[in-house]
Amino acid sequence: MRKIGVITDVHGNLPALQVILARLQAEKVEEILHLGDVVDMGPYSAECLHLLHQTPNVTMLMGNHDKDFVMNDYIAKHLSHVPTEHKKFVFGGLTEDDRQIVARFPVYAERICGGAKLQFVHYAYDRNNPPKTVADICFKWIEQHPTAEGLDKNFDTFDGEAVFFGHKHEKCDIQGKMLYVDVGSVGCHPEAEATGIVIDYDDNGWSYRRVSAPYDMESLRKAMSEMPCGEQIFDFYFMRKHVTY
Repeated sequence: MRKIGVITDVHGNLPALQVILARLQAEKVEEILHLGDVVDMGPYSAECLHLLHQTPNVTMLMGNHDKDFVMNDYIAKHLSHVPTEHKKFVFGGLTEDDRQIVARFPVYAERICGGAKLQFVHYAYDRNNPPKTVADICFKWIEQHPTAEGLDKNFDTFDGEAVFFGHKHEKCDIQGKMLYVDVGSVGCHPEAEATGIVIDYDDNGWSYRRVSAPYDMESLRKAMSEMPCGEQIFDFYFMRKHVTY
């Protein structure tokens, strides 16, 4: 039995990343795919980027926050709760060498597992018109309440047996024209558990399962409290408190 590890949206959460990498390595996965958004929000963007970059057999895909960093676009986005002040602070802690690493992230990956075509992406985009540059990358609007019909529409240019993605930070497993698997953020959720997926496969087929391991969320909260708007972001994106500041 062969194994692939899948994680997404680490968002600078180094304590969670360290734990889930150890969990996947204990599973003896042959490779790990990170489906976008290594940087921003959490206090350890550089450390997360460097750890993943230095870990053997890791493929990092481009996420919207990664794109913002490459383009040095720190202006707060419409409907985003990550303020300009925060993004500018985080991007200022990264280097031009880091920018070059992130600029090389692919948008899409696929693997053939047990005869099935599995696709990996941060979120849906028009694969009939693939981006030629980082600036061209345009992910579709998130399905806030995912349904088979809605995901079929968003991923209409995808054609595998299953697509694994992130972006929304919330796990889902929905069967439509394909199997849609939101891996769920490594650590942007209220549970002090780092999460990911292991895909098991051989010549006869494939399956996947969710894995998790506890991490020190309190240390993350304390580190975020020292960042501009860090408490606001921790409450909204990690604790999922819909608060107004």
